[in-house]
Amino acid sequence: MLRNFSIVTVLCLTMCLGACSNPKETINLAQFDQQIRALNWFSAGSPNTDVEKVMPFDDAYLSRRHALLENLDYTELSRENKHTYAYLKIQQRYPERFLIWPAQINVLESAVKHFSQQEIDAWLSLAKLTLQTGRESKILLSRIEKAQILSYLESTSYNSKAARELAHYLHTYNTRSGIGLYQHPNGKEWYQSKINYYTDGVYAPYELADMLSQTTQKVSEPIRLNWQANEELISQPMALNLLGDKCEPVAGMNWRDLFINIRKTVLECGTVLSKEQLSVAATLAEVDIGVHMFAWSQQQAMHRLQSRLVIDEAQAYALLKNIVFFPATTLVYLPHFKRL
Repeated sequence: MLRNFSIVTVLCLTMCLGACSNPKETINLAQFDQQIRALNWFSAGSPNTDVEKVMPFDDAYLSRRHALLENLDYTELSRENKHTYAYLKIQQRYPERFLIWPAQINVLESAVKHFSQQEIDAWLSLAKLTLQTGRESKILLSRIEKAQILSYLESTSYNSKAARELAHYLHTYNTRSGIGLYQHPNGKEWYQSKINYYTDGVYAPYELADMLSQTTQKVSEPIRLNWQANEELISQPMALNLLGDKCEPVAGMNWRDLFINIRKTVLECGTVLSKEQLSVAATLAEVDIGVHMFAWSQQQAMHRLQSRLVIDEAQAYALLKNIVFFPATTLVYLPHFKRL
């Protein structure tokens, strides 16, 4: 009798739990695109009119992003979007929760349009706290990232105690010694995932570095560039800057690439680039893998850029910032380097 009662109880509980649990909320690609853009309102690829009221990489943001990726109907995605989806899932493992201010974006300038001072100050205080806790996990800003975020804080008209405290903390903040991803915990694996994503292949770093070195050595004379070092050089990947307005960008799922599928965009119209432009891309790719995988110093990277390109120090530094802020993106041109 007691045994039968126990069985019935278990069955009733199981049925109740099954009935009470909510089914997974599946969303299609169009819904995902709209919601992920609203979540990443601070990205230049997102419309300012649609804002989800969370700040970058706080707990609410991380939870919401995870839910969107989990709920996206994977079965309806094209091969290209499945490739991006897998990459975005991998990116969740890495240290955004400790480095919540993306250095390539003036988050503060955008936030004042949509958030209250209380909400912004709470995020600025969180930015300081996460930098402190990140140190315990050996996750630190580079000197280039630190300088860029400080420039936002020191040029803004937004004046609050939280902003001043973050600026003061950054002035005393000791950065990591290098500027590449290799110094983060699992940083080389993180960079390898980017190599795989932007090349749509799997290349051993030393093999790739050798290929790039052979490519750049084919160029006998330094390439002259006719452009100025300006904010545009840090606001979007040089892989896109090189295309200019010659190509229609293909929509993508990654906020870091301004919701542009860089690889597919280059694949479809990369042939419009001249040999000189491809030489620039090859030089940037060579420095990129040197910085992020092989521990090239800032001085070493600047020297390589200025030895391959006819640029001054300000231009070289702007290009180096682009490499730091958008790792591996110029590797999308790898198939086109055969033309050099």
